[in-house]
Amino acid sequence: MRVLELLASPIFFSIRLPEAYQVATSLLLPPPSAISGALAYSYAIWKDVKFQDSLEKFANSWCFTIPCAPIIQSSIILRRLRLLQAGESFARSKKEWERILKKIPSNVKSELEKRGLLDRSKLRYRHDFLRVLKDIRSDYYWRYYRETLFDAMIRGYVFTDSLYLGCLLSFEEEFMPCFTRLGDTESYLAIKELQFIDSFELKRISKGNEIESYSYVFLKYGGKALVKPMVDSLIQPLSAPGFLIERLKGRKRAKYQYVLPAILPLRREVRRIAGKDVEIFYPRKIRVKVLSEVYLLSYESKILKREVSIIIPEEAIPR
Repeated sequence: MRVLELLASPIFFSIRLPEAYQVATSLLLPPPSAISGALAYSYAIWKDVKFQDSLEKFANSWCFTIPCAPIIQSSIILRRLRLLQAGESFARSKKEWERILKKIPSNVKSELEKRGLLDRSKLRYRHDFLRVLKDIRSDYYWRYYRETLFDAMIRGYVFTDSLYLGCLLSFEEEFMPCFTRLGDTESYLAIKELQFIDSFELKRISKGNEIESYSYVFLKYGGKALVKPMVDSLIQPLSAPGFLIERLKGRKRAKYQYVLPAILPLRREVRRIAGKDVEIFYPRKIRVKVLSEVYLLSYESKILKREVSIIIPEEAIPR
């Protein structure tokens, strides 16, 4: 085993809770699954292997994030605009065609019938229907335009100056991380620094002890409670690396065992900026009491220039 550490510099990112549909705010920090997926992508390219084979290596590793700067959840959201491409079908099936006809106002349907257009073969693409609506000067034009052009998926974004990403690798070979996104396709970042660390301590911590972590800590894992916070803490569901493997294999029920509540290493403050209340999340260490046996990963970070300690569930230790 060895530790990989990265310093990434994102402008903004959006990482939603797995399986969130349409409208989703971003998680405040990249979960282990997002990091392992990005590293697996890099490894697959570097080693010229299949992504799933690569992902299985990283599902047996443990990834984590350490915030390095204040984090702000923006009130700005990205609403994707779906352009009306020439190849975008008006109705992809007979059933869809019937559903569309039921929604069309009766006066519009009558006008289409007069023009001999109540035939699926005559209205092949969405822009054909929009053009007809415009020609007959129908008020329905704007309603259909709005429903067709705008995508229902809306994402919230998080802004921060830099993020520390780490991974306790289950193997020792080197590779070059080359991902440029972390989260959705609009979340770009740059990797500013990369280091491999071979000297670290992995210490078993028994029940009843109090320990600290610079990264998030899962409250439970593998069906048992791991820790409890010693101070008021932010808690958010995060996904562990095994989630991606289960999703690729199509195991719908099994994958949810990897989406679990975790304590975030962040302190929330509300600041008054330009006449508005703005939430700002500042990095901090987490102090917890151990309820079930865990491991504490400790090492001297070459990037942060200080000792780092990370709490890892016993079941997640690389084998």
